[in-house]
Amino acid sequence: MSLPNNLTSMLERSKYQFLTFLNDESGNVESALVIIPLLLLFLSILQIAASVMARSTSNNIVQGQVSRTALFGGVNSPLDPNVASNAPISSTNSTENSILPLSGGGSLIISKRLNSLPILTPLLLSQDKFLSSGIALDENP
Repeated sequence: MSLPNNLTSMLERSKYQFLTFLNDESGNVESALVIIPLLLLFLSILQIAASVMARSTSNNIVQGQVSRTALFGGVNSPLDPNVASNAPISSTNSTENSILPLSGGGSLIISKRLNSLPILTPLLLSQDKFLSSGIALDENP
């Protein structure tokens, strides 16, 4: 079964137009102009989300360590430098602990941790550093 001559030529023309459309490279510059700012936006949102999560996680860890020290005293204290801590992922952590005796007995335990996060986006000018602190009252004499 053969197709009429005019139908064959129409199919050939539409096939040629379709292949020309597939091989056409117009629009590549526009997509490159869109994808670079989109990548920067994505990395910036990722940096903000990582920063918010690290701050809340670090605050919870420091407060938990101070509370555990206040409850259980100095035995296996998480504030003891010899005990490994559950520090959030960060490039540097420095912890400052202070135990202040109270006049009526017991002590006030304060811990501060300086954290710094890695830079994920080129739009951030300096490294993200933040301070996490925790405070608890130890009633043991």
